Amino acid sequence: MFTTRNFSKVAICLGAAAFAVMGQAPAPTLDTKPAFMQIVTNFVVQTATVIVTNYMTTTNAVAVTNYYNAQGQLLQPVPPSKPAIPGLIPIPQAAAATPDPAMVKATQLQAVRDLLTQGLLGSSNNVCAAGSFANNSAQQIQMPQGVTSFDSKKNQALVTAMNLTAEKAAPGAVALLLKTASQFQVDDPATVIKGTSDAATRAFLDANKETLQTEVTALVRLAAVEPKLREAYSNVMLKGGGLLGSVLGNRPSVDIDAHVAQGLWEAIIKQLTAREAVIRTDPTARTTSALRDAFAK
Repeated sequence: MFTTRNFSKVAICLGAAAFAVMGQAPAPTLDTKPAFMQIVTNFVVQTATVIVTNYMTTTNAVAVTNYYNAQGQLLQPVPPSKPAIPGLIPIPQAAAATPDPAMVKATQLQAVRDLLTQGLLGSSNNVCAAGSFANNSAQQIQMPQGVTSFDSKKNQALVTAMNLTAEKAAPGAVALLLKTASQFQVDDPATVIKGTSDAATRAFLDANKETLQTEVTALVRLAAVEPKLREAYSNVMLKGGGLLGSVLGNRPSVDIDAHVAQGLWEAIIKQLTAREAVIRTDPTARTTSALRDAFAK
């Protein structure tokens, strides 16, 4: 007869048997069959969301992910379906922003100024260093036309005084041109940028030459005191007897300060012109962002 007590004993026996069977079951294994593992790995998400709150939000996000199956194999991307999904509305590409003409002109104007200031800075070593005139035959200031003398010592004393005066006045003259160049204004900077190798220098001189030359002459007059330029000039111009006297001819006396200022001016402008040509042709010489942007094309 099957009683409740007997049922409990059977249940206990079955539970024990089940526990024994489970304890002896093999460990589970991971199914590595790649047939069901294909995944789209490279995908592009582009959204163009317009929210009616007085602003537009446009996002273009690209996410690229590498997936591996359980065997460590890289899953290759699934090519997009062709033809495209019917009814899919393409996202319009954002138009390139139009440059602000005022900003473009401002950059070009700064580039013209940089052409001049960088050129002047690069020229300063050739006109401001000790001996840059006295020991440099290419820049040495010679006797004024119409002034001749048979006294070689007086001639040499004047030549030395002129070139020492130029060397003393050179730093101030370069600084004067630098200040003016940094504030230079031109109506059409694009034309200067696209111009010849000395276009910026010529535009600068057209606007400022007369004023700057007057100020450079004033600097030379101050610098001439220590080298005794006027005294050396007077000694050459002093008439003397015999073959050692000075021969003036029929020409009036020369403004020796203006003569030295002209020699200094020509040396600075010659160096500036050469430096501008280098900056225009050598990208490594363009040390400012305005120069690099202006000559990028």
